[in-house]
Amino acid sequence: MNNVTPEQKDSVTKTLAIVGFVAAILFAVWLAVQIVSVIPSAFSSLASIADGVYNYNEDQSMTVATKNSVVNTGEAFTVTWTQMRNPGTYAFSYKCTEGAALDARDSSGDIITLACDTKLNLGTATTLDIIITSEKQRFVDIAYTVTFTPSAEGAESSSTQAKVTIVNASIPTSASVAETEETEEENEVTGVVAGETTSETTSTGTTGSTNTGLVAGEPEVIERIIYAIPESDPNGEIDLKVTYLGVGTLSGKTFSIAETIDRDEQGAFRFEVKNIGTKTADKWTYQAQLPSGIEYDAGDQKPLKPNEKAVITLGFEGLTQVGIEKFGAEVSAKGDSNSRNDSFTWAVEVVK
Repeated sequence: MNNVTPEQKDSVTKTLAIVGFVAAILFAVWLAVQIVSVIPSAFSSLASIADGVYNYNEDQSMTVATKNSVVNTGEAFTVTWTQMRNPGTYAFSYKCTEGAALDARDSSGDIITLACDTKLNLGTATTLDIIITSEKQRFVDIAYTVTFTPSAEGAESSSTQAKVTIVNASIPTSASVAETEETEEENEVTGVVAGETTSETTSTGTTGSTNTGLVAGEPEVIERIIYAIPESDPNGEIDLKVTYLGVGTLSGKTFSIAETIDRDEQGAFRFEVKNIGTKTADKWTYQAQLPSGIEYDAGDQKPLKPNEKAVITLGFEGLTQVGIEKFGAEVSAKGDSNSRNDSFTWAVEVVK
């Protein structure tokens, strides 16, 4: 029978303890490696969940806005909206309103007339240039809608509604306009933009005169002054008021209102300058901004007595661009008591 001495037992115990300690260290190292490999994917999953929640929340809110909430009829303006984080497409539509029509620039850049209650697909664009004309009312609210449709299959579309007020200053606030007898005196001045200007002055009185000259670069001007035997108060105030009357084409001295102007045609716009004050405006002038960035300075004009008005038609040629073009005019007079009604800005579509 073999006898195991205490020294041998102690040696075996120490050997087993060392083996167990090494095994524990190896297990701890293996476990640490497994934990490190699992943590990144866990964080990635959490990040994906958070990003999905963020995207979901943002898709529920889309802001639609315009620079101005009140716009003149026929004036171009831009509608903008926020871009969604999820991929998708946008569409625009507007509610049918009596006497109102809308032109818009589609995704290919062309100007089209958009029927009411009809969606215009805009792809991924987040802006839209439009022109709204109103022919029935002086003030009218046009409601419009921007719809976002996510690309994900089965995802629901979301829409945001807004509105803009269209003003047609040529429509009186009252339904009827009183007629008054007027004594008329007419002055007409005509010219040609393309190289020369011809000036002609006629009068309804017993005398008349005709002056012809050449002035390069000026637009064609047809001016008519109408008044009802006014009297000037030397202690009164001068107040010139500008009213936009229309845009279209000019053939000779015939002005025709049109929705669009061909680039090869002679375009024109008409406005009225009236002295609604009580004192004669002895010295006044106007400056005009024509399409394609052309500027025109009219120089000194004939005096305007109280209640007297000048109807001015500006003709222009040599348009170099197509699309929506702005134009306008501003009058100035020494001693004018009210500058808030001295100018207007409008827009028209120029086509090929």
